[in-house]
Amino acid sequence: MPHSYRIQLKPLPGFEWSSLTGNVASAAAYVGSDYMYAFADAWSFSCLKEQASSGFAALGQESVLYNTSYEQILDWSRIDYRVSNYLPAEEALALIRLELAQKRPVLVKGDSFYCGWFPENYGQQHSSNFYLITGYDDLTHQLFCTDVAYMTHHYPQSVSDFSLGFAGELMTMWPTHDQYRPIVQQPSLDEILVRSAERNLAQKQEACPMFESMLQLANKLPELDRLAVEQQQHDGPGSMNRLSLELLYIVQSRMQFVRLLDKLCVEQNQAMCQLVEGFAQSVRSWSLIRSAYLHTFEPRSSRERILDSMATEIHVTAALEREISQSIMHIRRLQHVSDRFQQRMLGES
Repeated sequence: MPHSYRIQLKPLPGFEWSSLTGNVASAAAYVGSDYMYAFADAWSFSCLKEQASSGFAALGQESVLYNTSYEQILDWSRIDYRVSNYLPAEEALALIRLELAQKRPVLVKGDSFYCGWFPENYGQQHSSNFYLITGYDDLTHQLFCTDVAYMTHHYPQSVSDFSLGFAGELMTMWPTHDQYRPIVQQPSLDEILVRSAERNLAQKQEACPMFESMLQLANKLPELDRLAVEQQQHDGPGSMNRLSLELLYIVQSRMQFVRLLDKLCVEQNQAMCQLVEGFAQSVRSWSLIRSAYLHTFEPRSSRERILDSMATEIHVTAALEREISQSIMHIRRLQHVSDRFQQRMLGES
């Protein structure tokens, strides 16, 4: 009799490409929404290095380009995990079925050449791809796959395609039952905003002003683009352009940051609504910047003109984000003045 351990797990909005971080966040969302706290520092633009990370060689290296790692997501969600390497496909399938029997998804690394939900790559191009196995059917010998790419949900994959495309690495995840592991204190909305603003304005020790990093990105776009293209050519067909990936993570992480703000915004006062709208506008701006860069790969595109336009938009976005951070600090100062006034009034009465 056929059986299928189909887990009600769907890709999260905001993760539009098949990335390790996006799929891990989707798995963590199955347990609860605490995973979003991993993105509480997503508005801190880390110093952009002239050369991107060395890449995709092993599970987990994809997420080093941005400051939200899959370890942080799993830690906030109180999920333990194990990465298994160099597994033969038969052993991987046996382990996957054991995990699915416990109604737990498994993240695997494979080849998009054998992923039927990639219409451009399936049977055409080899490239690394992360996705979640969420079900199995004994009768049809099909796995059910959930992937942030194309918002795929329970897409059937034959055991044959899985075995041919499996890259030998998978991650198993389960809720932690460690009673000695302390529960991380969830920061309040005010703490998140003030911490982000202070870091962005370099008011904390060893903090780097995010706006200087953004301007560095804008000013060095042609050089960074050249390095990214050269690295992509060196890595071979199917590799991801590193600058495009960096822009993608900026968009993804900040979209989750806005979702976290929406979750914490209980009181919809005017000042808070304006701040959230400012953050949302920044996400839209970064989305347009990334879309513009993707257009540089189209035939007959003028890379120089598009890169100049991107640099201008990054300068504008930097000014917007500086204003957001200054507004947060201004609201905080006003609140302190109001609190002191209230204390004085109480003291006099």
